[in-house]
Amino acid sequence: MTMPTPPTPVQRDNLSIGIYLARQPNGAPLDQILKDALGYNPDGIYPTNSRERYKAKFRAAQEVGRDRHKARVAGYFTFNAMLFGGKYVYKITWYTWLNPKTDICQTVPMINLDLGHMRSLRDKDLATRRATVRSIRAADDIEKERRAIAQRDYQALQNIQAMMVEDESLGEILSGWHGLPYADIEDIISQLPDYKKGSIRFNFQDAANNIRKLNQKLCKEQAKLGSQLSNWVIFQTGLPSDAPQLALQDAITRITATGNP
Repeated sequence: MTMPTPPTPVQRDNLSIGIYLARQPNGAPLDQILKDALGYNPDGIYPTNSRERYKAKFRAAQEVGRDRHKARVAGYFTFNAMLFGGKYVYKITWYTWLNPKTDICQTVPMINLDLGHMRSLRDKDLATRRATVRSIRAADDIEKERRAIAQRDYQALQNIQAMMVEDESLGEILSGWHGLPYADIEDIISQLPDYKKGSIRFNFQDAANNIRKLNQKLCKEQAKLGSQLSNWVIFQTGLPSDAPQLALQDAITRITATGNP
């Protein structure tokens, strides 16, 4: 489905911020961007002195860039915050560029210095969100199990239990029962003793070993696929070595075409 074109002022703001940050390889703090790229003037008169108004313009421009990057719509920057020198600064990461030789919208990584801190920050955010979602899933799955048992719906119970391995809630539950920090399911079950009750024997170690072997094989195949696809992309895309410079020039041409704000 085609994405609707955002209002021209939002497009201009996205391009203005991106072009500005392209000339700031170390990034820039939010207030500096609001002033230098968007025209915020704290010493001026309303509306130019309204920080909230310009902050809202910044967030709208950031959101439209993120969404168009995902949808592969040409002519937009993405920019994100990172810690640098003990404070948050913003850097551009991508520009969606229509390659004139292929007529395909391609995502161009923009030249930047040290994105490691940004990655570390976002990885921590992602890990926190994953842990939160996992704990909610575990509680929800237990409640669904209880309802299925009460209704004697054993097919539903089997479906829920199969899903609990996939959504990691079973690992959350098992580690919680034993008072352990969360660990992947194969790491937990490998520590559990064999258990036998009557004619039923649970051999957790065999299951853990099988999972570990399959994971190792999966990692090897993923590495093989990643290497092949990376090489294929390089050969097929035709992305020139000076793509960041061409992308920046494209952005300047686009913002000029939109006229004065």
